[in-house]
Amino acid sequence: MASAANLSAVRDTMDVLLEISRLLNTGLDMETLSICVRLCEQGINPEALSSVIKELRKATEALKDSQMYPASLPWLPFDCMMILLCAFVFQGLLASENMTS
Repeated sequence: MASAANLSAVRDTMDVLLEISRLLNTGLDMETLSICVRLCEQGINPEALSSVIKELRKATEALKDSQMYPASLPWLPFDCMMILLCAFVFQGLLASENMTS
């Protein structure tokens, strides 16, 4: 019974976070937002994660605008896996930074 209550609380929390995200015009969908939340729960710095997302969006837009972008692809989607990849890179950088300090 407690697990059903916990699951309901998690869903309610994610719904509230998604609504806040929409009000702030973040452009994050539920899947991307939940990945970001999980990464923050794992210790990824939220500000660093935000910077990664912004940079990935800029790179995506630059690629869309470049002539190297294939005309057959109407839009390059913002891929949640890129967030994970960058988070692991940041995590590795932070770990190596802590080792040298």
